[in-house]
This record gives sequence, structure tokens and C-alpha cells, in this order.
Amino acid sequence: MTGWEQFTEGLARHLAELPSGAVVKIIESDESADVARYAQFLQTDSKLIAEVVGDGWLAPELGAGTAGSRLLADAGWHQPDEDHSGNWWLDSTWPIDSASYRRIASMVVTGLRDAFRISDLSTLYYEAWNGNAGNRKLDLPLLGLPSPG
Repeated sequence: MTGWEQFTEGLARHLAELPSGAVVKIIESDESADVARYAQFLQTDSKLIAEVVGDGWLAPELGAGTAGSRLLADAGWHQPDEDHSGNWWLDSTWPIDSASYRRIASMVVTGLRDAFRISDLSTLYYEAWNGNAGNRKLDLPLLGLPSPG
């Protein structure tokens, strides 16, 4: 398996195990950018909310642009809107079957790798915590990404 395939599988497995209140952010390590490219998730009692950054947050050279936006829409992401802070989004009613978790993980890879042109997983890290448990850190080793702190 390639790094992206392993990441996709690991992300799908971790998403399936998130407790209510979990927040997961997968962020590009780009200290030169005001806002780095990212994907994020919120697990509530009734749904999983997934987002990838909208171009409105990014410097023009980092955005998906027209071609990347087409890739995001074709992958199944909903157009950025005010309710989702200008990000591409997907809300999935919980519980979700394993095929849907794999589809969501694949959509994230399409977003980060293909639409936003992040070719190297080593430029990503993650932050994860449970807001319903005092912001206790969540470990997600199957992502294969570092987590600061």
C-alpha cells in the first residue's frame, strides 16, 4: 500500500471509533501561510461533520482553484457556505456504515492530495481531542501522522 492508501484506511478506522464530542484536525505544516490547508471532523451524538478548507481562507496559490473545486464537487463535497464557515463540507447522519467511513476518508484524500495538491503526507500533522471529556487528547496512530504535544 502507498502512504495515501494507508492514511485513507487509518482515517476510516479512526473515524468509525470517534466518541461523541471528538474533534479531529488534519493540518498542513506550512508556517509561511496565514491559514494552512486542512481537513476537520466533528462527531456529535447524531452526525459526523467533515470539512476541508475553502479557498476563501487561503492564499490564492494554496487554494483548490477551478480545477480543484471541480475535483472536490465530483468527490461528493458540498459547496462552501456560511453554515460551514466557508469550507467544503459533508454531514453524515450517525451511525454510519464502514463503507461510508471509507468513502469519507477517500473524499478527504481527494481534497488534500488532488484538489489542494499536497503530495507528501510528511507535511501533515493532526490534532484531536474530545470536547465532551474536558478536551482530553485523542491518539490516532493509524493516521501515520505526528501529533504535536
